Parts: sequence; structure tokens; C-alpha cells
Amino acid sequence: MPPMTVAEWVAEQLAVWGVKYLYGVPGDAILPFLEAVNRHPTLRFIGVNHEATAAFMASAQAKLQGTLGVCLATSGPGVANLVNGLLDAKKDRAPVLAITGQVESYNLGTKHKQSLDQNLLLATVVGCSGLVTTAEACNDQMVKALRSAIAQGQPMHVAFTKDVWYQTVEQPVRLPEPYLQTLPQSPAGVIEQALSFLNEAERPAILAGRGISRHGPLLLELAEKWQSGIALTMPAKGAVPGDHPLVLGGLGEGGSEAVTKMLAEADLLLIAGATWWPELYLPDQLKIIQVDAVPENIGGQIPVNFGVVGDLGVLLPRFRDGLAVKDKPAWRNRLQELKTAWLKKIEPEWTGAGSPIPPGLVIKAVEKVIAPDAIICLDVGDHAVWFNRLFAGASQQVLVSGNWRSMGFALPAALSAQLAFPSRQVVALIGDGGFAQSLADFTTAVREKLPVKVLVLKNHYLGMEKGQMELMGLDYEVTRITVPDFAGFARLCGGLGYKVESSGHLEATLREAFANQQPSIVEIETAAPVFPGRIDKQEKEQASMERSLSAWV
Repeated sequence: MPPMTVAEWVAEQLAVWGVKYLYGVPGDAILPFLEAVNRHPTLRFIGVNHEATAAFMASAQAKLQGTLGVCLATSGPGVANLVNGLLDAKKDRAPVLAITGQVESYNLGTKHKQSLDQNLLLATVVGCSGLVTTAEACNDQMVKALRSAIAQGQPMHVAFTKDVWYQTVEQPVRLPEPYLQTLPQSPAGVIEQALSFLNEAERPAILAGRGISRHGPLLLELAEKWQSGIALTMPAKGAVPGDHPLVLGGLGEGGSEAVTKMLAEADLLLIAGATWWPELYLPDQLKIIQVDAVPENIGGQIPVNFGVVGDLGVLLPRFRDGLAVKDKPAWRNRLQELKTAWLKKIEPEWTGAGSPIPPGLVIKAVEKVIAPDAIICLDVGDHAVWFNRLFAGASQQVLVSGNWRSMGFALPAALSAQLAFPSRQVVALIGDGGFAQSLADFTTAVREKLPVKVLVLKNHYLGMEKGQMELMGLDYEVTRITVPDFAGFARLCGGLGYKVESSGHLEATLREAFANQQPSIVEIETAAPVFPGRIDKQEKEQASMERSLSAWV
């Protein structure tokens, strides 16, 4: 292989490891690298308007596909703007590599413009952070970052000084190492011991999370044989059909009352690929078996009775096949009773009408018209808890900022999802407050001809904060926001814009927007009622506080 510049070598190294897209904002400290990327036959740079968008896109790609996401930024402010998206990747264990430019090596540690100790800035944000100041260090730093990102499922960072890009690299690129993705596996005896717990259960329940997103049919087979109810965290929505008799809905403030009651009555809970654990909604005494591909996730939120480590694609069939056939008619009937009662209770939340439109009605209209295999990208806000409460799902995939919970995630996630799956429907469901943080990159969708559908629930408030302040008896006007005409903004950007102000036009407008092949914004004028689950949560918190106080008396 002929000698390459550092810029060319890094580009080739990424391509060899399967990278296709790099997301970022051009800046003078990375321009030689961008030139190398643009000349490479298999790499494509996607320029965005803000570095946070680039990092969110990389994180969302990694979560959706399990592949390495790559984001780029220049020195100083560019690096600082990556922090939010990189923390999203870290909190959700997504393999991401951030490549940044740095000031010239002779300006490191000086008062030169945009000079910053990037390693110190990102110390708590990434798994490791390296600095390349000479061509000789390029191989070691890049390979360490690539291997660590893939093996650990974490964001990594490598900075390159501005004067190193044109230096010559003599070393060959390192070939990818498939064994880095080998998952740990508990021995057969541990699996058999877990099966003995499962076979003893008379009232079993399953809590499934993002880890089962690719194994929905296997989970359902296990639940049907075990006659277990299923609770889902939000990233697992759509992994199993929401209308199945054993699927009782979500968990927590935005979840299902049926799930809370199921767990209160269950004698064993199997946690599969989930780390979400809202203590207020779970009984103090519940026998728990947890299975996860990541050993540290087991017992990470609360102590469990037993844990099994391994690939859920392997473990779920082992559990299914090892289960004894045991009929549990009383438990099956109880699960159906809980689900029926819950659906009856929430029906008024999505059968209303009028203007502004009830948020529950919006969620059910989306559920009715969305494609079965759509990718749904959720932002953070009131709309997300309404989604969790009411959206049943069929076989869609849901992308969320799971543990970091950052506003501004949904649109970047939709952009990278549409790049990865150009033939699938991609929908971003966003509140007006969240969309205000990322709307500039709707122009990226227009430029790249990505037919994403952005549904903006416009209630003129930061809805979650409004509801919380309202319940606390505080003046919630501080949560009111000023937002533009989103539909008009879409048209100004070169996309399509729709506006829905009454429930009578909602479903037809959604169908029209979903049918076109252009980037589109659907602005939906919605009400901002206090979310029912927030009222329930406040009551639980108050009861918990009173119990704690009484224990001290």
C-alpha cells in the first residue's frame, strides 16, 4: 500500500471498519480530513447545521443498527457542541467515534484561539479520549478508539492537531475484528438454574427493554408458552404487537395501570434487555430474574434474585424450549381483565375531538395511519409520555434518548434513520419546545432529499414543566414558549408544510403527509392538559414521603 497522509489513512481506516456516513460541521481544523472523506469512494460526509445534531445522528445510527456512528467537529466550540449527543450515546451504550480537529501542536496549551484541553472537557463524556500530534501516533490512537467503541458500546474520541493531517503514514490500516462484538455467555448450569425459577412461577411477568428490539417474535413465543404478561419500556414499543392479549403496555409515569397492577400481583418478574426501573411503580417484594447481554446491567438499578448474561437471541429460545408446559388459566384471565379495564379507562383520552386537539387523539391517529415497519423517533416532552401511555404499536422501531433524555434528539435521529433505511417510513414525533432546539436541521433533510415526516405537537408550552407547576400550585406561565409557524418554515426551507387545527382534519392530513416522498412538517395544534400519569406520580410520591416521615416519628 502506497504511503498516505494522516487524513487519507483515517478515512480508509473508517471505511475498512464499515463506516458509510460521517456527520458533522466543517471547520478549519478538519478541512484536510473532509477533503479525504469526499475523495473516498465509499464514505459520505453529511454536513449539518449544529454539531449536536451530528452527535445525535451518530448515536441514533448506532442504537438503530448496532454499527459504529461517526461525528466530526472542529476545535474549540465545535467540540463543545458535541457533548450533548455524545452523552446520549454514553448513557444508552451506543458505539460512537468523535473525530475532532485541534489547534496546531505548537499552540497546544497556549492562549491561541479555540485552544482547549479536549481530553479534559470530554473526560466524563467518552470512554477514552486521544490526541494525535504526530503520524506515528495515528495508528495506535485510532485503533484503540475503534476497538473500544465496538467492544464496550461507548463513545470514544480522537483529536488531530491541525498540522498533522498532511503528514505521511507508513503503517497499513488495521482490519476489523469481528470477535470484538462477541457477547459474554453464562454457562449452561446458570441457564438451567434460571429455568427452575421460571418453571416454579404461577403468576409470571416480563419487563422487556431495548435489548429485545430485534427479538420480538422470540419474546412473544416465550411469553405465550409461559403465559406471562409483558410490560414494555418505551424503546421496546413495537417489538411485540400491542394488541396481543399478553402485552399490557408501558411502565412508569407514562405507562399502563394494568402493568403496575400486574407487577403487584406477579410472583416472578423476568427482566429482558431493560434497565428502566421506576421504583414508585413496582412492589418492594418481587422475585426478579434479569437477563442481559451486558453483565453490569444485571442488578444495576436494584438487587435481583438471579441473573443470566448472554445474547438474548440465544437465551430466549433456551428459556422457551426449557419451560414446562403448565396451564395458568386464572392468571391468563386476570391479565386479560387488567388489560380490558385499562383500555376502557383510557378510551376517553383518545376519542375526544375539537380544537385544540387532545394529545391522546393525536397519538391514536398516528397509530392508525403509520406504516407497520416505520421508525419512530421520539423527542423528550409531554408528547412522549402520551405516546407511551396510548401507542400500542405493531412492528415499528422506536428511537429515544433513553437515559440522557435530551430535547432536540428526534429530528437528528430521523435524519440518520432515513439515511440508513431510505425505503422505510421515518417519523419524528416532537413537541414544539423540543423542535425549537433542532429545527435548523430540517434544511439538512431538504438538501439530502430525506422524506422524513416531522409531527410537531404545538401547545405553546413546555408541557411537562407546565403540568408539574400546575399541580404544585405555581405560576406556570414561565413555561410558555414563543414558536414560529412550523408549516410555513417547512415551505421556506423547500419542504412541505401542513397545519392541523381541528380534529376533523387530523387523520386525512396525516395520510396525505405520509403518502408524499418529500421532507414534511405537520404542525398540530394541541391542548396541554396535565398528564394523568403525572397526577398519579405525584400521589405516589406524596404517599412515599408520608411513609418515610412516619418511620421517623
